[in-house]
Amino acid sequence: MTRPGQRVRRPARGFTLIELMIALTISALLVGMILSIFTRMSTAYRTQSRVADLQRTLTAAQDVIQRDVRQAGFGMIDGVRVASASTIRAAVELRDNGSGFGPDELHVFYADPSAQARVVSFDSTNALTPFASFTVDDPDLFVAGDVVVITNRSLVALGPGADNVVAHDRACVVQLARVTGTSFVAATTGSWGTSNNDQCDEVRVGHPTTVPANTSMVYKFVARGYRLDPARRSLGVLQQSPSGGLLANDWQDLGIGFTDLQVASRWYEGEDDSGRQLADSADVDTDPLREWYSGADQDALTAPLAGVDYARPLLMQVRVSLVVRTRGTLDAVGSAQTPALTDTARPSNNDVGNRAAITLAGVPDASRPEELRGDALYRYATIGIDLRNLAVSR
Repeated sequence: MTRPGQRVRRPARGFTLIELMIALTISALLVGMILSIFTRMSTAYRTQSRVADLQRTLTAAQDVIQRDVRQAGFGMIDGVRVASASTIRAAVELRDNGSGFGPDELHVFYADPSAQARVVSFDSTNALTPFASFTVDDPDLFVAGDVVVITNRSLVALGPGADNVVAHDRACVVQLARVTGTSFVAATTGSWGTSNNDQCDEVRVGHPTTVPANTSMVYKFVARGYRLDPARRSLGVLQQSPSGGLLANDWQDLGIGFTDLQVASRWYEGEDDSGRQLADSADVDTDPLREWYSGADQDALTAPLAGVDYARPLLMQVRVSLVVRTRGTLDAVGSAQTPALTDTARPSNNDVGNRAAITLAGVPDASRPEELRGDALYRYATIGIDLRNLAVSR
């Protein structure tokens, strides 16, 4: 019994089982939603981080290639002779499908203007005598073992008659066996020398007896080659050759994850300053004097020329496209196809390349090229490079 004014104490009441189950269910749904959002955000972040890595890789590779291509031809506009008098190599050599599985190969050559000297005299300017040594005005930037290019400008007869005599740059490559004071002795053996070093005959004959503006010069020789390693396709190894592909087995690794390298080139094909007619025999665009090439025609356009044949079209611009992919397990959905680096309407005459897109979605790994197996994201970039030492002003 309760007394008047006494408060009635009610028994404590907790959650019922149904209420507890409802609370737990709502909490589980909220946690699930939060985890789902977090997972998506985390996946998106990792994916974007990988894409950013791909872009950085592309940018770094392009910077390296662009630096060399931009210098191509300095001191050797009309090409260079290397270890043989039989051919003249172009300042830029392009090899369509040079790696044998689709990617192109690029070689560039130029004189290094940061290391130069004037040639005072040769041991002989007679092309019939062996070439062994020459003197310079300032030897400080050179040491024994340096590979150098010797250049000058001389007159060349392209045909009978005085009107067919034009000026062309001459350049040859030798290696310095000894440097004694101002005297340089050229190696007659090894990768860069021959017994008589006949590759320098034209340069010696064209050396002026006085010192006009077109005097002979010597520079350090720079050669670079770029390709994708055909022996390690699954790794996608971008390689550089410090000899421009002139020496065997000197390719050095620059990066991995690259699946394609495409090169297109633009040429001036009108009449050049010497009067040589370089008309385009199969023009496919609206410009009668200039043409883009992106296929095997580039091999012939940049192939070594025999004898004293300097009638090569003038190279104006090179465009280099690189494709790179992610490696390892991919959280996101992979690319459905590789980038299209061509113009299907004219695959051999566009400003990108000649590699069509390859379908990846729904194609089992066993049916894909080795370098395209597994889910991955693909990114590509194309950079145009004016050949400022060749024919950029055309």
